[in-house]
Amino acid sequence: MAGCAALATGQCRPLPPALRPGRPSLARARRPVRLPLAPRSQQGRQEGPSSAALTEAAPRAPAAPTVLSRKQEGASTDLSVILPRLKKLVLPYWMESEERVSARWKLAGVFALTLGTTGVSVLFNFLNRDFFNALSAKDQAEFADILVKFLVAICAGIPVYVLRDYYQSKLALEWRQWLTERLTAEYFYDRTFYQVQAGALVDNPDQRIAVDARAFTDTALTFSLTMFNALIDLISFSGILYSIYPPLFGALLVYSIGGTALSIYIGRPLVGLNFQQEAQEANFRYGLVRVRENAESIAFYGGEDNEARLLNSRLQGAVDNFLELLKASRNLQFFTSFYRFVIQILPAAVVAPLFFRGEIEFGVINQSASAFNHILTDVSLVVYQFEAIAGFSAVVDRLGEFQEVLEGSRTGGTATVDPVALAASTDEPETAAAAGQDEEGRIAIIDMPGTSGRSLLDIRDLTLRMFSSDWGANPGASPANCSGRSLLDIRDLTLRVPSSGATLVQDLTLSVTPGHSLLIMGPSGAGKTSILRTVAGLWNSGSGHIVRHGQPMGRAEGEGDIFFVPQRPYVVLGTLRDQLLYPTWAQLAQSDNAAEGSADGASPSSSGSSSSSGGDARAAASSAFSGSSSAAGSAASSSIAGSSGRRRPLPSDEELKQALHTVQLSKLVERIGGNLDAVADWASTLSLGEQQRLAFARVLLAKPKLVLMDESTSALAPLPPKLVLMDESTSALDTRNERLLYQALRDAGVTFVSVGHRPTLTQFHDSVLLLHGSGTGLDAADSAPGGWEVRPASEMTLEKALDYMG
Repeated sequence: MAGCAALATGQCRPLPPALRPGRPSLARARRPVRLPLAPRSQQGRQEGPSSAALTEAAPRAPAAPTVLSRKQEGASTDLSVILPRLKKLVLPYWMESEERVSARWKLAGVFALTLGTTGVSVLFNFLNRDFFNALSAKDQAEFADILVKFLVAICAGIPVYVLRDYYQSKLALEWRQWLTERLTAEYFYDRTFYQVQAGALVDNPDQRIAVDARAFTDTALTFSLTMFNALIDLISFSGILYSIYPPLFGALLVYSIGGTALSIYIGRPLVGLNFQQEAQEANFRYGLVRVRENAESIAFYGGEDNEARLLNSRLQGAVDNFLELLKASRNLQFFTSFYRFVIQILPAAVVAPLFFRGEIEFGVINQSASAFNHILTDVSLVVYQFEAIAGFSAVVDRLGEFQEVLEGSRTGGTATVDPVALAASTDEPETAAAAGQDEEGRIAIIDMPGTSGRSLLDIRDLTLRMFSSDWGANPGASPANCSGRSLLDIRDLTLRVPSSGATLVQDLTLSVTPGHSLLIMGPSGAGKTSILRTVAGLWNSGSGHIVRHGQPMGRAEGEGDIFFVPQRPYVVLGTLRDQLLYPTWAQLAQSDNAAEGSADGASPSSSGSSSSSGGDARAAASSAFSGSSSAAGSAASSSIAGSSGRRRPLPSDEELKQALHTVQLSKLVERIGGNLDAVADWASTLSLGEQQRLAFARVLLAKPKLVLMDESTSALAPLPPKLVLMDESTSALDTRNERLLYQALRDAGVTFVSVGHRPTLTQFHDSVLLLHGSGTGLDAADSAPGGWEVRPASEMTLEKALDYMG
């Protein structure tokens, strides 16, 4: 709560943790690196800070582990754990959802039909008595009359049972859809899925969403109706049984209570075994999916025997657990079978003396047996359904655990600060610089997109206060230039390994300006990809500030200025058009396909009209923000204005085909007959090199201001090792394609930050950020871990780069 208190306007995003004001001023930090750079080396921990400042800048201890740093395992049989989880799973749909009113009416209808089934059961109980009385009295007329009544009752009762089951299943399906959509939304909220996967917080989240959610809604509704039916049955048949012979009713209570207690004792191991069986089966199924997704790689390695052993090992785990489950079920069934058979004779044995004395008719014996069985079934629900209850408990445990992990993820991650709120609430430079970083030293990301009704001058003033401390002393890196012309500002960024606290990068400070691209190089494990993850908001172990002058692509349809390209591009399910429009226009493309093009052009015009009224004012503010009328300043202005609500128009078919032609994928269009709406398994159809070129096509279509790439051309030009076997080495895996793709980005006016190992990449960049890793560098071989330096790319000859990397 301290974070929101620090912001007078309260305009902080839902995810950021507490933002602690009063952090030591950033004014004493080292002078930042500005791109483009003078041809000199700048060590990551040299120049600038005094000894006192260096003391304050010493690496902090790793942040205390959050809920995301531990994996919850095992089943819980504690009702104090199960019941709260059950409550959190059940109540939202019936009490908070938009469908709650209609859902309640439907549930009331199902309960009414359940009452009808109880009425039918009571009717058959009396008809059954009269039927056997007519038989014993040899009354043919009465017997014929009872048969007619039986047929009428059957015709009336069948629809009640069928409609109850139908509407119950339909209601369970609607509940399942709502719960699954809710879990999916929480799973994808602010990249929670990435944190769950990266931290291995729970096993098989896909099964919990797809299978456990369905099992939960089906079973929860079935149990609710069963318990309601049992209660009505108990009330209805207890009066019948008690009126026949009160001692029989007492014997029933003693028998059912004892049986319930014994069944709970015998069947208790089933809860944990069912939980483990769900996990073992999911692990085995996941192993099969992995083989399908990586079939070619496994075939190249000749790893089929190893994969078979791994799968057999997982299968054996499922089989072993299931054998234990069968043993526990066997022990329970010994008892439940004895319990069921005894009740076949118990009612007749108790009331038979009354019949022998002539106090009751023969039909009353059958009526009492029927009533006895009904009541015993009701009060022995735990005995008869214990295995199902154990399975349901495991499902509740797994879903509840998953929901807790999803909720816990909201306390993790980087803190994304609203710059407008920060500007409105902060007047002191020290407070502005410290805002966005809490006691645990998380990394603060400040997005500088549209103004949301507040002048860009306020945001400009905030940025000047944050960065004016020692940048003002350098005319080439004035605060006006830094805030107005930068696409990305990194300030005192320290990255640590979450598990050990080891420092990867120490106090990194730099800016990326339009038209000047940066290459990040360093030994393996030096933190190259970790920097990109941090900028993307995926890495939270460390401290510092990052200012992104624009919104990442994919956060809003058709908007955004920053594009992240991972090493292995993600290939979506769908058409070739979907591949090209992802992620910038993903939802627009889906609605466009569904409406056969009706969305094309509609969104841009509507969004454009909504933002056009303030366009001139924003442009003027952007000019003041940049402090310069240069072309670079104009580019930055358009970047900021471009993320203030104006959407990019959906590309036409010709533009999509031209993008494919630019990245040398024209033959792909020919292979599918020019149909961009062709559906295929693109992940297996396209080679890695083709997938990486497809990723470049996405960038060219989106036209962002800044691209961050993680070895995105690694399949295009590898270092010359002793022996490499490459697929399609004459198409994707060559330096020609690499050169063409980078040149296409330059021609499109895109600024890019790349991560890579290969020295040939330096020719496509203006500057190189060298990470020392374990303490190696060009000029300081004994530099401390976490050190860094930035050099002009022209200085990085092939020989120097190989020496540095090697």
